[in-house]
Amino acid sequence: MLSQQKADNELLTLFGKIFSLVILLLVLSYLAFNYFGSIKQAGQQHIQVDHNRLLNTLGVIRSQWLIRGKPAQLKLDWRSELDGDIESTGFVSMAKGGWPLPSETTVTGCRDLIDELLGVGYSQQIVTKFNSNSGVCRYIGESGGSISYQIGSGRVIFLTGVK
Repeated sequence: MLSQQKADNELLTLFGKIFSLVILLLVLSYLAFNYFGSIKQAGQQHIQVDHNRLLNTLGVIRSQWLIRGKPAQLKLDWRSELDGDIESTGFVSMAKGGWPLPSETTVTGCRDLIDELLGVGYSQQIVTKFNSNSGVCRYIGESGGSISYQIGSGRVIFLTGVK
C-alpha cells in the first residue's frame, strides 16, 4: 500500500507541475498578444500623425497661395534651421480652389506630391496607389491605415487599418 501512495503522490506532483506550466503558458500568451497588439496600434498612430501633418501642411500651403495672389504654381521653401537655411525648395501646381495638384496623374505624380508636402523620401516609407477613375492618391502605411487625397477637391481622408 505504501508504494501505491508513493506512486499517487508522484502522479499528483507531476499533474501539479503540468498544471503550473499550462497556467504559465496562458499568462505568457496573453501578455504576448497584448504586446503585439500595442505594436500594431503604435504603427496605426504613425499614419495618423502623418495625416495631421498633411492637414497642417495643406493649410499652410493654402494660406501662402492666398497671400501670394493665387498663382498657378506655388514655390515651397521648407525651413529646417533657425538661421534660415532652406532645406528644400520646389514648385507645386495649384488648383483654382487652392489645393496642390500632382505633376502628373499617375502613381509617380502622387509620390512626388507627397514628397513635396511631407519631405523628400517620405514616399519610401509608404505604399502609394492612384485610382485614375476617381482621381484619388492613396498612401498606405505599414499597419494598413491609409490617407486618401482627392485631386479634384483637395479633400483628405484618413482610414484606419482596423477591421
